[in-house]
Amino acid sequence: MVLPLLGIMLVAIIFGGMTFFNYVELANAVGVGARTLGTTGRLQGTSACSTANTALTTAAGNLNASQITIAPETFALGYSCTSVPIQGDAATITATYPCNLPIPFTSMNLCPVQGGVTQCPTPYCISATTTVYIE
Repeated sequence: MVLPLLGIMLVAIIFGGMTFFNYVELANAVGVGARTLGTTGRLQGTSACSTANTALTTAAGNLNASQITIAPETFALGYSCTSVPIQGDAATITATYPCNLPIPFTSMNLCPVQGGVTQCPTPYCISATTTVYIE
């Protein structure tokens, strides 16, 4: 009687670890993209956002890069990726990654965000956001 319960708990622990690993990987990649944007924003001008997005997808080495959805960067002072940001401007980068880790034989899904995330192509996602100041 105890074996099925322990089996479900073991599967939940494994799937939870996989979800947490994906989240940590995505959060690290968003941080790398934000640092790239913060340090090269004024130097590269309008190509800074594409450079930051490339750095983000490259840093997420264990995630499927084609499934990472990067929201358009937002700048506190109203600048955009088509203009050169000014020093001290805050820029925010957000990325989502689809996640579908249902626990077998239950209706539970271990992915933390359900619905409401407009950038995510699936009902379940992990998401990471970082704000950085342009140097």
